[in-house]
Amino acid sequence: MNTRLDYAATADGFAPRAQPLGVERWAGPSGQPLAQYGLEQMGDGYKLIFCFQHACPGCHTHGFPSLVKLVERTRGLNLRIAAVQTVFEDWEGNTFDAMLRDQARYALLIPFGHDDGTGPGSAGSVLMQRYGNGGTPWFILIDPQGNVVHSHFRIDVDKTVSMLQRAQSETSSSPKGTPNWADVVRWANHGNPPPPRRVEKTQDEWRQALDADVFRITRQQGTEAAHSSAMCGLFEPGRYQCACCDTPLFDAGSKFKSRSGWPSFTQPLTEGVVGHHMDNSHGMRRIEATCQVCDAHLGHVFPDGPEPTGLRYCINALALKKAAD
Repeated sequence: MNTRLDYAATADGFAPRAQPLGVERWAGPSGQPLAQYGLEQMGDGYKLIFCFQHACPGCHTHGFPSLVKLVERTRGLNLRIAAVQTVFEDWEGNTFDAMLRDQARYALLIPFGHDDGTGPGSAGSVLMQRYGNGGTPWFILIDPQGNVVHSHFRIDVDKTVSMLQRAQSETSSSPKGTPNWADVVRWANHGNPPPPRRVEKTQDEWRQALDADVFRITRQQGTEAAHSSAMCGLFEPGRYQCACCDTPLFDAGSKFKSRSGWPSFTQPLTEGVVGHHMDNSHGMRRIEATCQVCDAHLGHVFPDGPEPTGLRYCINALALKKAAD
């Protein structure tokens, strides 16, 4: 993972997952010994891990200066910061005591860890092996969902601060109970809220109950042709049900003109009726939307809809039916 991960490029939620740091020796913000520390102890929110070596010139010319700016400029923002001396050379110069001197030199009141990579059977810094660091200094930024969104020798302080300010503003201004892209990614990665009920049938039973095209779309993960349904231009009040089990899934109030060629909604009717699942088919990485009640394939969800949710549930018209008034 020796490449830079741009924040915008990883906004789809498919960034690498963070791993346990594997660092066993820590000093607290005042230099006192810490019995245990790691990502779990850092709490919720964004996490920044700064990797350095005392004997690394670049760490002192631009690594630590960038870290000091980040510590100063992100006070009050949703960011937890820790520094780790990831030793992969010059073990005599990059000692625990040297690490403490750097902590005091830069007056950084953050936890410092020492990963010397000299344990039994070790091949160097555990953290470097797990995160694929290319050396030192090295900046690792992890989002609240546990995705590594930046991993590189340098970090853009202004861009990072702006991103954190924007994320905090969006979180605080989102209506309570309204899903956002972070929710969608979390559900797809870790499981969806429970459905209100379940309807289960065999494929043969669904085949007998459904029109052939509806069966192909909903039970065989098909896709209808773009702009093939008049439902794309239908915006009258009402609700849209699953074509298979009649579960209400979307309200017309969340429907919008996406010009994508398929009916589009900003959010499901209620939490738990639509399922979210990672879909790596057709050489793409997407998040599939299904009916949570009967597992019907509906379409996909993308992070490019209108505010306030910024979501676009791109749904096959044949997977829906307008509820009778």
